[in-house]
Amino acid sequence: MKVAFYCPNKNLSDVDFRNPSIGNPGCGATEYLQVAIPYMLNLYYGSLFESIIIADNTENLPKNIPSYKVSEGLKGSIIKAKKIGVDIFVFKPSMSENEEVFKLIEEYKLNSVALGQLTPHPKCIGFLSKYTHIKSFVCVGLNQYDHLIDTNLSKKLFQINNPITDNFISSIKTNTDFYSRKDIVYMGALFPQKNFLYLAKNWHRINMKLPFVKLHVIGSAKTYGENFKLGRYGLAEENYENLFMEIIHKNKETAKNVIFHGNLNAEKFSYFSNCRVGIVNPLGTTETCCVSAVEMQALGLPICTGNYEALRTTILHNKSGLLSTNEAKFRKNIVQLYNDEKLFRKLSYGAIMNAKLNFSFSQIIHKWYYLFFKIYNEQPIHTSNQPSFISRKISLLYFFRIFNKYVLKNLLGFRNGSVITTIAILKNLKSSLLRKYRK
Repeated sequence: MKVAFYCPNKNLSDVDFRNPSIGNPGCGATEYLQVAIPYMLNLYYGSLFESIIIADNTENLPKNIPSYKVSEGLKGSIIKAKKIGVDIFVFKPSMSENEEVFKLIEEYKLNSVALGQLTPHPKCIGFLSKYTHIKSFVCVGLNQYDHLIDTNLSKKLFQINNPITDNFISSIKTNTDFYSRKDIVYMGALFPQKNFLYLAKNWHRINMKLPFVKLHVIGSAKTYGENFKLGRYGLAEENYENLFMEIIHKNKETAKNVIFHGNLNAEKFSYFSNCRVGIVNPLGTTETCCVSAVEMQALGLPICTGNYEALRTTILHNKSGLLSTNEAKFRKNIVQLYNDEKLFRKLSYGAIMNAKLNFSFSQIIHKWYYLFFKIYNEQPIHTSNQPSFISRKISLLYFFRIFNKYVLKNLLGFRNGSVITTIAILKNLKSSLLRKYRK
């Protein structure tokens, strides 16, 4: 069996992917995992099939994995995969991927797996459902899986958490020290969707309660290799950078305690090990797993963030971190966790356990092998991969999805419609009405 992964690293030529076992080298989860997963498959199952990487740049890829360079992005990688006789092709579609990509896969009869680092829009869900050679859509977290269970994509869903390397998961006995940890760290690409602005607006009040604490900010707009004009600090797109910098600098004293590090590779782990509170995307926008939060937890760093989207299942509330739904609670959680040694030790222990048992490669990689084995042997993939009911965060929307899937569709025969589609229609209607009202 020959399996190829496409890594879209066109604007990441300086990132060193040669040793994925030491962790993310300072890029987005998509690009890292499209190298790390085949690397780990080769490490654990090398004698059973061949792992291949197809990429825009191949200079800094692992030397023990065959790699092929392409110049036409995803389209070129599909053509290359067919040419070299790949049995299964793994790629990440965009949220609104062009139908031509799926038509090409179908034309070449290339069995493919779509990796859901972003949850696709309803139209893209339709394409993924429609084309028979898209054999599976891998949900990278339980929350994403539940968002899609009542769509036409349901029979192609397969849930595999985004994994991290076991090499830096700490020992519980050595990494829960309270007093050696001094500061707070935020990690995330400095795009509006990652909501650093939310933290910036609240930093003054947090720092007033914790006056000797520094905030380390890891990440920038270059995390995903985007090529656009940055602001004067080289951190984010000019308008967005001006916005959060203006807010931070409203108070000179607390502004002195914010340190921007830009993108870091292995150096970031020393901050995770020496900080007392970790923060990721406080509103959860676009999150399907949030690998940054998993990496922090792996080093015994509890997380304070919002109770939204994938954060609800990546961080276990009151076990590996504290989740909130408003700014006051967000600030209170950070201050409480920082000051409460007993709470810190409890959550630090839980953070390491969560990372090891639910997100480490040693626990995850067999699911990838199992998925490929079933596709290669033309077996249905969905019946034996349904997460347990007890593991879910139950909500009203979840029951709507269950009712839609089992009653409206399976029992009454309705073929179209899903909660995610309905939400998209309502959002578009709201936007349309607001535009008319403003005119």
